[in-house]
Amino acid sequence: MITSDTLTLKLTLQSKLLAKSLNLPESFGYDLLATSVYQHIDFEDLCDSIAEFNYASSFGALSEYQKLKYLLICEVEDKELIKDLHLEIEHMAIRLESKTVINISKIDLISNLFKLFGLENESKYIVDAEHIEFKWRPCFDSLQDNQAVLSTDLLINEIPFRFLATKVSFDEFSVDNVKHSLHTDLAQTDISSAQENEERIKIDEHIKWVADSCDCLSNFESDTPDRNPCYFKINNQNYLVYGFPLSPHLQITDIGQAPNINIRIKDTEEKQVFILNLGSERLTLECIFLNKIEDGEKCYSSKNQWINDSLLSRKDACKFRIVFNKSYYLMILRPFAHVDWLVNAL
Repeated sequence: MITSDTLTLKLTLQSKLLAKSLNLPESFGYDLLATSVYQHIDFEDLCDSIAEFNYASSFGALSEYQKLKYLLICEVEDKELIKDLHLEIEHMAIRLESKTVINISKIDLISNLFKLFGLENESKYIVDAEHIEFKWRPCFDSLQDNQAVLSTDLLINEIPFRFLATKVSFDEFSVDNVKHSLHTDLAQTDISSAQENEERIKIDEHIKWVADSCDCLSNFESDTPDRNPCYFKINNQNYLVYGFPLSPHLQITDIGQAPNINIRIKDTEEKQVFILNLGSERLTLECIFLNKIEDGEKCYSSKNQWINDSLLSRKDACKFRIVFNKSYYLMILRPFAHVDWLVNAL
């Protein structure tokens, strides 16, 4: 049974955790929690509000009381509460920033707020997408191994994305080893016909695209294993998977049945890195802020221009900037690296 005493104790623990996460004296956390998170006058007022409820008679009303309902997270099974928190948590962060000096980034602040509610995956920007079933299809007909390059389309926040998986085999991570592997693994059965010669051109373009994307987005030359990209397993074979928003001139086949991954993009200028948890496999989605729409389209930074010239250079990639929160973004999909988890967990 959940009681007002239990919830008051939870508020005390949340206050201590909030102060610790912001490197503030413990005593500062109580009123900060009350005013910024639960929108009460002070901690005493917050505890008085909790004391008005008891589980037997009116506890259910707590979930309807907007300022207190998030206290029930991890106490009751309610996915709507967590969905509502995703909408409210940025406002909590803004209120905190207005009441004290915050020496961490907004992304880290939001992460700490998720931890406050016991939501570990959300705090590490892990997106549960285990329900997604990939329908991989071969990209080239003339390869000796027609499973060497595969593609699939799906939706991320209702935006069509294309995922391209390329089979690789090498002992040490390096761009040169990737190129050598691709030239070996992407051999054709017969290049005598004009059609196969035409496809050879497309295969060579794909090899260059994968190598350029690896060079731009993955730490192949790093001496730290945690920075190396992780293989994506398909039928127990090693693949590197990169993805991009699909050109608006193309359309996903059977878009009505295409799986969709919902991700809450935060309204911040910091780069946001999401880990897509796809059962036993993982991929990383980067959402890179460019500028506010009201400022018009600005030139890319050198790094973003590199992304545009490598990953987004394909004819089927969207050349337009993605719009969220009245801002322009680049959205890219790359292989997961263990450092992504480490950075998001800190």
